Amino acid sequence: MIVSNWKMNGTKADIELWINEVSNKIEYKTEVNCVICPPSCYLDSTRSFITKINSPVQLGSQEIDSTHQGALTGGINGQMLNDFSTEFVLIGHSEQRHYLNEDGVSLRAKLDSAIDSGISVIFCIGEPSEVYSNGDTKNFLTNQLDILNSEDLANITIAYEPIWAIGTGLSAKTTYIEDIHGFIKNHLKKIVNNKKVSVVYGGSVKLNNAEEILSSDSVDGLLIGGASLDSETFSKIYNLS
Repeated sequence: MIVSNWKMNGTKADIELWINEVSNKIEYKTEVNCVICPPSCYLDSTRSFITKINSPVQLGSQEIDSTHQGALTGGINGQMLNDFSTEFVLIGHSEQRHYLNEDGVSLRAKLDSAIDSGISVIFCIGEPSEVYSNGDTKNFLTNQLDILNSEDLANITIAYEPIWAIGTGLSAKTTYIEDIHGFIKNHLKKIVNNKKVSVVYGGSVKLNNAEEILSSDSVDGLLIGGASLDSETFSKIYNLS
């Protein structure tokens, strides 16, 4: 799985151009999902662009709310995402944990909303710099993972994004990524009786480090932020997978 997270960037025209160019440039593999997560206001038009050219690109949302309907200004629920044939949703991204004060209770409710709606989840976890510096990453990640259960994991991909590497230009060393991904997979195997759980990496992924990261057997894909906005760069990274 190679995912483009646009965050709060781009216009409708930018997204249409990106869909057209990526669809022509990638060497699409059915076993490697190619996903775009545009701003929520462009979900409908992005679906139209994908459908218009029968693109292999799949649609993901950056957000889902836990309530199915009601008085939540600016909210977007699973029914709305299904109206756009949204296939994936990001939950637990560090920016939302930080700026929206999302905790285990609110994230658990979002997971339930997505799973009940039949939308596959990309569940983001990662440690801040002080936890990394103190060598307490694995305990921190365990706490983030412990809101999951065996039923969830049939519908979830884990995205490991060390917070200290998001948007900073820093990227974890491959040996560190392998160690943490191995830890995550071994921890989750205890929950799902040794079934495989996919773990993708995010955190200042760029064209010049993507191939090395993807070369690890413990890395099942990438969640890419700023570098993915450029269709040429994203396509080249996808083709490395």
